Amino acid sequence: MEKDSSLTNKAYETIRQQIFDFDLFPGQIVSDYLLSKELNMSRTPIRQALIRLKTEGLLEEQNGKKNYCVANITKEDIQDLFDFREGIETTAFMLAWRRGITPGQLAELQEITDQMKSTHAAGQAKEHFFYDQHFHNELVALSGNKRLIKAHDEILLQLTRMRFLSFLENSLQSKACAKHQAILDAIGQQDYEGGRQAVIDHVRSSCEDYINLFGNGLSANSLCLLRYFTRSQEKDGEDTR
Repeated sequence: MEKDSSLTNKAYETIRQQIFDFDLFPGQIVSDYLLSKELNMSRTPIRQALIRLKTEGLLEEQNGKKNYCVANITKEDIQDLFDFREGIETTAFMLAWRRGITPGQLAELQEITDQMKSTHAAGQAKEHFFYDQHFHNELVALSGNKRLIKAHDEILLQLTRMRFLSFLENSLQSKACAKHQAILDAIGQQDYEGGRQAVIDHVRSSCEDYINLFGNGLSANSLCLLRYFTRSQEKDGEDTR
């Protein structure tokens, strides 16, 4: 049983990364048979991994059958996701402010933002994504509300997949750094309304950017570019180890 669980986790991590790297692109059918050959394991743990990925919104059932395909990203999906995110993050900011954001917590958020800036300047996109998400995780965690934190966690995978799209538009990374800094500057100035509006502005601006970038779907050339950039980042990471 422990071995089966380990294999399921391995299959899950591998397939999820293939989705993030656009090796499995939106709308593509995912075959448990082909994956079993590729990963050299039985179809049972792969099927369990696929069910988990469907639950997390990265896969969809195809025409009510047992087959799965990678979830598409539509304008409606992006709008729904970011409306939900806006509700979570603005409420989290309000609760964090009510609890009191300490100088130490502010300094930690500033350090994360500084890491975002430095990794962006170094062209380390995947590392930049890590610090970008880490910032939002920490900001929501400051609310101290377990249900809010859980709701935020549930949309992380879908947000992560969208962040990879900024490989196609480098300016989105520097924009995220500036938006985060605006939130921190307002906190430092004890400006609650300014901070709340900065959170809203960041989420809505990101929503518009992703709709503009992906609203009409990815072309074959764009998919090739995404694969090239993600693999280049992986190779660069290996070369620096």
